[in-house]
Amino acid sequence: MKLKSILIITLLLLTAKVFANDISFANGTYAEILAKAKSENKVIMIDFYTDWCKWCVELDNKVYTNSDVAEFANANQINWKIDAEKGEGIDLAKKFSVSGFPTIVFVDTDGEEIDRIIGYLPPKDFLVTMKDIVNGKNTSKSLQTTLKTYPDDVEANFRFGKKIFDAGKTDEALIYFKKVLELDPKNKSGWTDDTELYLAQISNKKEDVVAFVNKYPDSELTKSAIMYLAELTLETNDYTAGDAYYKQLLDKYGKNDEEINFGYGQYLLTKVYALNKKENKTKDDYKKGIELSNECLNFVKGSVNEASCYFYLSEFYFQTGDKSKANEFIDKALKIHDRKSFKDQKEKINK
Repeated sequence: MKLKSILIITLLLLTAKVFANDISFANGTYAEILAKAKSENKVIMIDFYTDWCKWCVELDNKVYTNSDVAEFANANQINWKIDAEKGEGIDLAKKFSVSGFPTIVFVDTDGEEIDRIIGYLPPKDFLVTMKDIVNGKNTSKSLQTTLKTYPDDVEANFRFGKKIFDAGKTDEALIYFKKVLELDPKNKSGWTDDTELYLAQISNKKEDVVAFVNKYPDSELTKSAIMYLAELTLETNDYTAGDAYYKQLLDKYGKNDEEINFGYGQYLLTKVYALNKKENKTKDDYKKGIELSNECLNFVKGSVNEASCYFYLSEFYFQTGDKSKANEFIDKALKIHDRKSFKDQKEKINK
């Protein structure tokens, strides 16, 4: 009996340790969460999500389970999730002008927004940004205060420009980006090259991004610039050029670069999607779709995009008449992400 008790206690401790590695999300209404934040004098992190948002799933699986992220979040803030399309989440999403998902809004004890994280960030980047927000560093409010006192602060101009660019205010962001170029044309502070890349991306012109790569061939940002060039090829379905850009990236930076692998997985998934949407597909198209989906799996394993690859494999096999394979892959997709389109696919296969 004593041995059995020890084993039970050990298992409970191990289980507690596992759960302690996840962010703890509070339950209750927004009013109750505000009251809790006031009583504990903590910032509130509101995760606006939807049922169909795959990057929300990725946040849950990759970021909120990260021990460093969870440790800081649980100790320093009240964490709360709300479906932006249900209940009071609908009005709250309007109140905070949330239009894309995931959007993570940080508010103070009075419910006033401090800052936000828009879209998915990997754990390391999420942690840095979250710490800055909670500590009042590099937030929209703190940067505005800095610029009011020091309007010629190069870094503050860049960071605030990036903040409002990420919020979709491109024209306003241009004012601050251009100020960086005026203040530091020779990139002495190290923010001018970042600014030039943003300006090239805002122009959405291939020649501007190519000019950046030629001007800064050894910049840490060159990798991001080439990846952006590859993304531009998707607008014209110029996959030959896109493939060439990613070959250049893989040859230059290696096949173990996480950022490149992530981008390439996204790129391949877009190619698969386009092929699946093609009208009057042939047997060769289905074969190509299966090959592309399998190649894509090599770069998205362990992410929510793995489910998307399985979905397309299921569809391509279904179109070839192989219902067994189609079922096998849609079941794999459903294990990762229990979404409606995957359920519909399962139903379609087995009619």
